[in-house]
Amino acid sequence: MYSFLKKSEYSQGSGPVTQAEITNKLRQEFPQATRISVEDTSGGCGAMFNISIVTSEFKGLSVMKQHRLVYDILKEQIKNIHGLHLETRVPK
Repeated sequence: MYSFLKKSEYSQGSGPVTQAEITNKLRQEFPQATRISVEDTSGGCGAMFNISIVTSEFKGLSVMKQHRLVYDILKEQIKNIHGLHLETRVPK
């Protein structure tokens, strides 16, 4: 038997996430970033995002640690996101 829950019943978040919200949060946390790109790929409803970050602040970190850092920063927003494609890099 399957139980179907409304989004509010399984998510602890406070509503739809916006590109601007994610972008602002990342710019605040990565002031040295040469690129922060956030794209809502869900047609504007805030369910799926492509995020790309290029910053020297990732220098010396494995890709896994870079991603963990971003996930930790966006932990509140991720509660309301169904899908996230993340690309992180150090500038060349």
